[in-house]
Amino acid sequence: MKILSLLTAIILIGVSGYSQSTCATSFKSNNGNGTCGAAGELRLNFPGGCPALVPLIDSVYINGVKSNVTFAVPNASKCGGDNGYISYCVTSGNMPPANVWSIFFKDTQGIYNCTVVSPSEGPLAVKLLSFEAAVTGNSITCRWSSEAEIDNDHYEVERSFDGSNFNSIAYVFSKENATVNNSYSYLDKSIAIQGKSKVFYRLKDVDKSGKVSFSSIISIKPGAGIVKSIQVSPSPFAGNLSLVVESAINGNGEIKLLNFAGQAVVTKNSTITRGSNKLQMSNLDNLPRGVYVAQVLINGVFAGNQKVVKN
Repeated sequence: MKILSLLTAIILIGVSGYSQSTCATSFKSNNGNGTCGAAGELRLNFPGGCPALVPLIDSVYINGVKSNVTFAVPNASKCGGDNGYISYCVTSGNMPPANVWSIFFKDTQGIYNCTVVSPSEGPLAVKLLSFEAAVTGNSITCRWSSEAEIDNDHYEVERSFDGSNFNSIAYVFSKENATVNNSYSYLDKSIAIQGKSKVFYRLKDVDKSGKVSFSSIISIKPGAGIVKSIQVSPSPFAGNLSLVVESAINGNGEIKLLNFAGQAVVTKNSTITRGSNKLQMSNLDNLPRGVYVAQVLINGVFAGNQKVVKN
């Protein structure tokens, strides 16, 4: 538990009480049929051959997210010479497909971390510190910052509505400053995000040689922050529904009652003002009994919903 607590502290504040030990210069990985038999294998190359202290792998992070992969005690029998390596067999989980890993090692001196790169890709042109998105009115602001930009050419902000198929929506030139932290932002004002329950973004980094790398994928609900609360009553209901919508903005409201199949059976338009709004849906007696969802959109942006039951 002490090691886990120390590791958490290192990740959160970026400092360590231990002196830095030797870092691997590159890695190669395979998913079986190697030295580890059917198990996956990670091979780490260290500068000048074997390190004096052969480290264990404590954990692996990709873009700040911990991977589920774990490794056995290392095999250093192939560590001699310039092309030597230390072998780590996978004991559980899956090796991440990323070309850059942040590996936390532990040896007799303590815990330390290293950024290790696949030799087929080479070092990244930029070290990304953060990439995030936030709702700004009817738009979404993407922000990112970098610690160093070496031969970096530009960034592309990519957007998806399913988390798999991405399209580039913005092209941002690099500041090309390797000595200070650099900050960027892009405001996505596209009408395409209106009415979407979730939008996905990722950052594409392109260096001057054309090499490409990607950030982790982030998701955001466009309506997050537009509505502070939604209260729907009564439930079960008979002929009428009352909605109290606490809105953070003024706009055009659209209230929908959706059936179990997701079809809108009743739609009501109303003007929404900042603060508390009391809305009514009437003449619902003829609706079949069952479960429904009262959905609220403001200016075409999904703002929230609540499940209700019809008697």
